[in-house]
Amino acid sequence: MHFIHIRFGSSLSSALAHIRERHQRFRSLLADTPTGVRVTIRSKNPEFDLPSSYSRRLGQSAIGSAAFIFLSFFLYPENILTVGSRPPGSQTQVQIEYIPKTVQRARPPAAPRPVVPIAVDGEIVPEDVTIESTELDLDAVPIDLRLASAGNLGPPTDEPMMDTDIEFKPHPIRIVTPRYPSQAEKDKLEGVVVLRVLVDKAGRVEQAEVLHGPEIFREAALVAARQFRFRPGKHAGARRKVWMRMPITFKLN
Repeated sequence: MHFIHIRFGSSLSSALAHIRERHQRFRSLLADTPTGVRVTIRSKNPEFDLPSSYSRRLGQSAIGSAAFIFLSFFLYPENILTVGSRPPGSQTQVQIEYIPKTVQRARPPAAPRPVVPIAVDGEIVPEDVTIESTELDLDAVPIDLRLASAGNLGPPTDEPMMDTDIEFKPHPIRIVTPRYPSQAEKDKLEGVVVLRVLVDKAGRVEQAEVLHGPEIFREAALVAARQFRFRPGKHAGARRKVWMRMPITFKLN
């Protein structure tokens, strides 16, 4: 039985019927008069068969991604996550300071000031008297807009900056727990030593000074502070040396 598709000639069923009819006609021609042409079914080339090579490509991508992440830790050490090295069994002490909540209150508008006549040499100036205009002609005033010297534009690149003035402050990436002095542990002493450290462009502690704190803890705090490592501070897109305050707490467990 043959179907004739006239009304919907561009539909999918019409196209399939046309292809099926051509296929049957070709087979009938081959059956009637052999032409010597061998009809074979072409299969996919394994080299370009994407589903068959999916596992291999996925493994190669995973190995490449792992190698890229591993190398990034060596090429950009400043992006390493913060880690700490402390003796086993020690506990990290966290200080919590209570900051009172501030409330902004709107002040009532100030009362209008009373108009009082101004007395000049014993005489009262009438209210309808105006003061003559005293505008200045700025075009007639010579102004020198030249810079005094290029050296006044800012501090040199190697000059240390304060942590309150820099855009990106140094961030610790290695924290060393100080060794608790034996005498202080014996006497059950606790305290906080505030240090002033200079972090260089490589993130190392170049200098360390004691601002205040118990004398018995100062040497241990300095030894631990010199072993700290920081992510270098940056200002205007360049690494800078930074002075920063660093408190170290000594507290018994």
